[in-house]
Amino acid sequence: MKYAIWLDGVVLDVDLTELLYKKFKGDKDVNLPYTFNVHKDWEDFYSKIKGKDIVFLSPYDERTTREIIEKVFKNDVIKFIPSMSKPEKKCLGRLFSEFPEFQPLETAIIGSSPLDLLSARFYDSRIKVLCVNRYTSCAKYSPYLMANSLEELYDLMVKLKL
Repeated sequence: MKYAIWLDGVVLDVDLTELLYKKFKGDKDVNLPYTFNVHKDWEDFYSKIKGKDIVFLSPYDERTTREIIEKVFKNDVIKFIPSMSKPEKKCLGRLFSEFPEFQPLETAIIGSSPLDLLSARFYDSRIKVLCVNRYTSCAKYSPYLMANSLEELYDLMVKLKL
């Protein structure tokens, strides 16, 4: 299984759900705040999946995304796609076109908001979406897996061999 992980919400301790939805609805004056603070369960989770095929999805522009990647991941070589708009269909289209080794049936999207689920569903309903509840519950859109922490999510991933 390959993983596409949203930086906002899963890794970074920032909730952009409302702002990204406003942007999706056409508000051009939306500025996305960012932080270098990661969730307390991120480091342990990352240490367990590091070495797997991972692409990080970022709603931030390329400069901001690079800055975040350099601070958070230090010397790791990281694949990422900046300027991803949620919940647009073309968002995941970029993932599968820029990284052709990623295919919908062999990719799990790890997100933390309903917008993450909708992005996947708009593109291909067969994509597995794994959701960690951070600021908003993902239950409304029935993710493939849902957990209250990355530790709990990892345990479920191991059980299901994802």
